[in-house]
Amino acid sequence: MSLKLKALGLGLLAMIAVGAFAVMNATAETGGHFVSEVAHTEIIGVEDTGAGSTDRFEFTSHGLEGGIVCDEVSYKGTANAATVTEITVTPEYKKCHTTAEAAGTTTVHVNGCGFIFTVGKTPKEEPEGTVHVECPPEKRIEITHPNCTITISPTNNQNLKGFTYKTITTNNKHAITIDAPKPGIQLQTTYHAGICVLTGTTHTATMEGGATVRGTNTEGTAVGITARGP
Repeated sequence: MSLKLKALGLGLLAMIAVGAFAVMNATAETGGHFVSEVAHTEIIGVEDTGAGSTDRFEFTSHGLEGGIVCDEVSYKGTANAATVTEITVTPEYKKCHTTAEAAGTTTVHVNGCGFIFTVGKTPKEEPEGTVHVECPPEKRIEITHPNCTITISPTNNQNLKGFTYKTITTNNKHAITIDAPKPGIQLQTTYHAGICVLTGTTHTATMEGGATVRGTNTEGTAVGITARGP
């Protein structure tokens, strides 16, 4: 475990600044849905980027020494219906760096990519879900480190299973926590240029941790959102 991309999630696990929270064609894994109190919901995703927090996504991959962290992470989106079968969230990462370097020495280019989350078929209090990486044509998530560039492609990162949704109450409104399973979700990465490629160009990264997703109406007033099994 030599590369830690902390708060690079789904930073969910959309996780959730531009994105969409939208109805899409359900996959075979879909069984549940996401529900909001209103027909149009603005989605705000947050991670606790404090040291030692588990409410943040962390990526580990082979080939770089020291952790890469992002000090500012946000996720946003829009739901245009009260009930949707999938959510798509796009993150924004700022002030990224290795643990020994100044903020901004590493950058994460989202390039319009996001994460699609679905709710699985198994009914339970904390339903499981699947995530897919989604990007515009010919685009991918790109991490630029002083020693190399790492990309995360949608082609090799579909049907990533095991995420858990939990409905919580915050400020008297329902919100959703999205958590990756332990020991984490496996992502396929590609290394380009720099000394990192001496360890090879194709590696598996691990994503673990979580984020919290809240909703507001168009006036910015908090509204409840939940994840429900079938």
